[in-house]
Amino acid sequence: MEKTSSNQLAQKLKKTWQAYFKEFIMLFLAISLGFFVENQREAYVERKSAEVLAQSMLADLERDKKALEEAIQFIEDKDQKIGQFIEMLRSSESTWDTLAFYQSMTKVFSTFPFLPTDGTYTQMKSSGTLRYFDQQLVNKMNAYDNQMKKTLFRDSLVERGEWDLVPLAGTLFNFEVTGEMRFGKSPTKEMYLKIKDQDTLDLFINKIMVVRTMSGRSLQEYNAQLSLANGLIEALNQR
Repeated sequence: MEKTSSNQLAQKLKKTWQAYFKEFIMLFLAISLGFFVENQREAYVERKSAEVLAQSMLADLERDKKALEEAIQFIEDKDQKIGQFIEMLRSSESTWDTLAFYQSMTKVFSTFPFLPTDGTYTQMKSSGTLRYFDQQLVNKMNAYDNQMKKTLFRDSLVERGEWDLVPLAGTLFNFEVTGEMRFGKSPTKEMYLKIKDQDTLDLFINKIMVVRTMSGRSLQEYNAQLSLANGLIEALNQR
């Protein structure tokens, strides 16, 4: 009788242990499956988010590319006009064309700064979603952003050079005329010139040359920015 009770207890314990083991296995599999499904869901969400962000950044880059191409064309034209202006200023004053003088000064003071569209990259950087992309692509994005800082800094130097020219220029010719010309109007005010001596002319030319030099440096940065934009566009399209 005692032996039978012991056997029954052993069998009962065995069944209980087996039941616990099965429950453990089922629970383990359920948790593992849950983790797997969650990981798959997160991976899917990240892939879809990366696709949306990539398309948004491509749109930003296409706008940047167009703006850069227009800015490059503007600076190249400005540099040519300034070169012709310097040649005129170095020639005999009796040969100067007053209208051409005012047209040239309007060009010197005209700007076409590059205004980047960096909303998507800024959003990705602040939200941590750059992790959705492989490191090589992220490196290209960071390189483009770093170049952007250099490009905008160079633009600020051009503007500084132009403002530095203003006080002297204001004593030499009529800003009312350049103001009219800047908006495509025919001049209605007096086009006077008050360059009285060679020292004033030399200083005037030097300040114009500062603007030209700074614009030339901006042109270099624009070309570098455009090259990186093209490379990043290609990389995003190939991902």
